[in-house]
Amino acid sequence: MLTLKEMQDLVGIQGETAFIEAVYRQFTDQTIVLICDDEFLLKGYKPSCRTRTGLVLHGQVLALALSTTEPDFCLLTERQFQIVKAELKVI
Repeated sequence: MLTLKEMQDLVGIQGETAFIEAVYRQFTDQTIVLICDDEFLLKGYKPSCRTRTGLVLHGQVLALALSTTEPDFCLLTERQFQIVKAELKVI
């Protein structure tokens, strides 16, 4: 699984610290979570995607799943990936 630092590096700008925010309940599968940089407005990130509920996220976004065995995130299953692909619209 990804460490906090790895998630921060994936959603942040290279060379700058990212403070990640987890965004819940945006998919028909409630175990799918989006991770983004909490400071996207301060850093001037452009809109990148819109969820099915109309929430617009900015910058790099990482989709993960809630783990059923431990209090952590895990990689998406193929079914979850297809849900993200169908329900998350790239701007």
